[in-house]
Amino acid sequence: MSTQPSASEAVSVRKQTFPCRMSGPCASPEPVRNSLIDDAKARLKKHDVGTKYSHLSSNKYSVLLPLLAKEGKLHLLFTLRSEKLRRSPGEVCFPGGKSEPADVDDVATALREAQEEVGLHPHQVEVVCCLVPYLLDCCPAT
Repeated sequence: MSTQPSASEAVSVRKQTFPCRMSGPCASPEPVRNSLIDDAKARLKKHDVGTKYSHLSSNKYSVLLPLLAKEGKLHLLFTLRSEKLRRSPGEVCFPGGKSEPADVDDVATALREAQEEVGLHPHQVEVVCCLVPYLLDCCPAT
């Protein structure tokens, strides 16, 4: 069996735009939403490992934990893997995938994969932190 480290999971907060319902310049989005996001960001930043684990392996996978505020609550975006996939079919997961040579770092991999899988454009994402990597003990040699 091979043990492959995954990349640090990038945690993000999706930037949302809100329509203005009044004339003139828009006020900032609802204070509750801002407070909720600011609190989540402060808590997550305490767990940021930055690039501390970037040296682990060249065979990495990165995921994005898309966190967004809606109706006064925080939500995580999950995806459902196709039943047709060879590895982990039908599983619920975060958007992400294997690093490619063009990816400059783990965050770039996570952002690229999130765009490919759920259409989340990197400019819509504020990366808050990178978490400790999860080491996978999967994929036995065949």
